[in-house]
Amino acid sequence: LVNLSSFIVSYNEITGTIPDGFDSLSNLQLLHLHGNRLRGTVPLLASKGGNYSSFISDCGSPSVFDSPLDCPSCTMCCNSQNECDMAEKKTDFGMWSSVFIGSAVFALL
Repeated sequence: LVNLSSFIVSYNEITGTIPDGFDSLSNLQLLHLHGNRLRGTVPLLASKGGNYSSFISDCGSPSVFDSPLDCPSCTMCCNSQNECDMAEKKTDFGMWSSVFIGSAVFALL
């Protein structure tokens, strides 16, 4: 399984927690888990096989659970209403650019 590049099991009514081992799949480029009833945390995934990766899970709100699936590597998060949105990546650059732009606008006033 170490050479697995795609794992697509969307809308299969799978229940339970995310199994261990996804973090060791270094060639994984497509991971589609949405449309199931999975709980827990999807391990941090890094696509080493190329620039394109698609990691989709039920990490959006509203969720069928008290809290949505935790997926820090997901490129898209879906919710219990089958609506999917691009996941926001929180980076230091994004935070500091907002501070800089906000300071610049304030200074102009």
